Amino acid sequence: MEKTLNHFAGAFRWSTEKEVTAIEITVSALAMAVPALLAARGHHTGLGLIGGMAMSGTVAHGRLRTQAASAGAALLVLMLAAGLACALARLGGALQIALLLIAGLAGVLGGFDRAMVAASMRYVFYLVMVGGIVSTTTADPLLIFAVVIGGALFAVVLHLAMALVVAHVRGHAVEQVEDERKPTVRQRFNRLRRSLGEPAGWQYPVRLVSCLGAVSLIHLFFPDHDVHWAALALVLLIERRPERLPLKTTQRVIGVIFGVCCAGLLSFLTLPSWADVLVVAVLGGARPFLRVRNYLAYSIVMTPLMMMAMGTADHALPTSALLDRLFATVFAACLVLVVNQVTIHFLPQTAAPKA
Repeated sequence: MEKTLNHFAGAFRWSTEKEVTAIEITVSALAMAVPALLAARGHHTGLGLIGGMAMSGTVAHGRLRTQAASAGAALLVLMLAAGLACALARLGGALQIALLLIAGLAGVLGGFDRAMVAASMRYVFYLVMVGGIVSTTTADPLLIFAVVIGGALFAVVLHLAMALVVAHVRGHAVEQVEDERKPTVRQRFNRLRRSLGEPAGWQYPVRLVSCLGAVSLIHLFFPDHDVHWAALALVLLIERRPERLPLKTTQRVIGVIFGVCCAGLLSFLTLPSWADVLVVAVLGGARPFLRVRNYLAYSIVMTPLMMMAMGTADHALPTSALLDRLFATVFAACLVLVVNQVTIHFLPQTAAPKA
């Protein structure tokens, strides 16, 4: 009982380890609000914010060259994911098979290094998100791709321009050089190859593909329910190392419950386009602050943004979809917990260390 109470108390715990500047908050707000405002003229407000959402938090700190390289890599991941999603999303059942194969491959390649872990997760996430938008709307896939990538390009330019201003104001402060030696590409490749020679090296892609496969199978029997939202929740909740009761899963479920209530309120108010953009700016600005403070609060903010992104390509998100997406999140969380338990039972050495 005490362990359970401590677990839920940890879900609400506020972190103060990292600082977030006003510039980061402003850039995050403008990166989503401005493209959303421009796209609102064509009734594509939700599509406009996806690019800024994808770039937020992906640009590294440090010298301008480092930031530009980080932004370019994140933009390339988004372009590959959105491009493939727009090309395959209307293939019906073939899309589900392709998604499972691509997710499995991304899960394997993610074991290369930490940067590849983040890139592979973002790739699968935006592949599912953009694929869901294309497959459930009548908007031209090329238009969807153009709006999403246009928003991402604006976010990158805005971030780098602000970085130039900050560097000029601070007098080009010297970046500290890390003493730690990084493994070479060959060393990382050899480590990945050795890990794939053992069952433990395959546990993450197997868990990811099995969960996504279960969602696709259930969609065959319940086609009216939102399979894409459940798949997005799975990609967010599945960690590379299984845990019996991940704190992140608890935070995500509680956050989505509150987030759905917020999204329901916004849907009930039927705000005009300019007000929707203002909401995007406020929520977008809150993202970088809440991401480093508390994942539960971050999930509350992300839920309305994701609902707007997936519900306004050519039609408003109906109120009935709110509960459907809440149930999809709970289902995804339960599925992740079950798969984690099975993995830990058969491969106990892969379990994440207890906090």
